[in-house]
Amino acid sequence: MSHTKMGEKQIYQILRSAIFNAELPPGTQLVESSLAEAFGVSRTPIRSVLSRLKYESLVRFIPNRGAFVYCPTPEEAEQIFFLRQILEPEAAYLAALQATPSDLEKMNFFLEQEKQFYQQNEPQLALQAIQSFHLAVIDACKNPYLIQYLREILSLTHIILIFYDVSDANNTQSNHQHRDLYEAIHQRDAILAKQLTKDHIPFIIGDIDFTKKQNHTLTIDQIITRYTP
Repeated sequence: MSHTKMGEKQIYQILRSAIFNAELPPGTQLVESSLAEAFGVSRTPIRSVLSRLKYESLVRFIPNRGAFVYCPTPEEAEQIFFLRQILEPEAAYLAALQATPSDLEKMNFFLEQEKQFYQQNEPQLALQAIQSFHLAVIDACKNPYLIQYLREILSLTHIILIFYDVSDANNTQSNHQHRDLYEAIHQRDAILAKQLTKDHIPFIIGDIDFTKKQNHTLTIDQIITRYTP
């Protein structure tokens, strides 16, 4: 079924939201011709959207097969978290020394969002707020190379959590740990910030279950209807 023609930005936002809400699970093929027909556009904007999603590690292109919703395998996840365990504590250490009032304001804002979304039983939105909080901490370290590498690593770990996080919907422990990290950075306690981050990552890993079944697959037409006013 073809819908009213949409702009590239809207198509991107719809597909990205569907992936972030686990409605297009890992391995789902995104066929250019089918998407073009569903969105009422040519293949050109679809290719651009898929390339953008690939850049964000949400889509992977497989030669001679096409584009697929991507999530790291358990083996890849182990390697990704290994790097995060090494790099993110260093970023937190530097953030405690370098964070500006604006950086701290951003961190606090995302912490409040996380708490609110958990209270509203919106775990996917809470995960997005958590992602934003960690990115705010990383940006506050002011080391452009560390920021670059960690942004990619966090993007990958966020994808893993989108699909395979099994924590409770109201995860107060997560928010408390993030709040403790924020307070350490706010108090300029770099050593404590580094240790809290190091301790926090195994907690994240403990909430991942790669045997979790994906039960929210929607068709492209259903997704367009869901995300179109």
